[in-house]
Amino acid sequence: MRSACGCCVACAIRNSRKRPESVLAKLAAVVPRELQSQLVAAPLFVSEGSAPAVNGIDLSQLRNAIRETRKLAIAYVDEEGRRTQRTIWPIAMAYYVDVTLLGAWCELRNDFRNFRVDRILRSQLLDEKFEADSGKLMAQWLALPKDHSRAAA
Repeated sequence: MRSACGCCVACAIRNSRKRPESVLAKLAAVVPRELQSQLVAAPLFVSEGSAPAVNGIDLSQLRNAIRETRKLAIAYVDEEGRRTQRTIWPIAMAYYVDVTLLGAWCELRNDFRNFRVDRILRSQLLDEKFEADSGKLMAQWLALPKDHSRAAA
C-alpha cells in the first residue's frame, strides 16, 4: 500500500482516513493510532507451500458446493492406491502448508472424512442438496481431531 506521494506505508495509512480504498485502508481508519503500526508489520510469516498440484477437482467449484450445500460425486484414491467412488457432503476446506483437505460427510462410510484434494481424481457437482442443519454439521466436523497426515480411507 502506497500513499499518493509514494513515500511510505505510514503516510498511506494516515491518508487513508480521507479516502478508504482497500481493506487495509478501511481497517486503518478505525484502528486506534497506537495500533496502526501493527497493521503493516504484523508478526506473521507464511511459508511457501509444498502442497501437491490439484487436478481432479476445480477448487472454486468445491467452494461453491460448500456454500450451496450441494453434494459431490468423487473418484478418490487413498494413500495405498485404493480407488473408491463416493458421494460426499462438502462442509469445509482446511489449508495446511503441505496439503489441502476437504472436510465432508461421506455417504459410503456414513461418517465424517477428510479428503486430500490432490487425491480426488474426478468430481461432479450434483443437483442434490444436503441439509446443513444450521451449522450443526460444521460444528461436528470442527470438533473432530484434525490430523492432516491422515486422510480418508
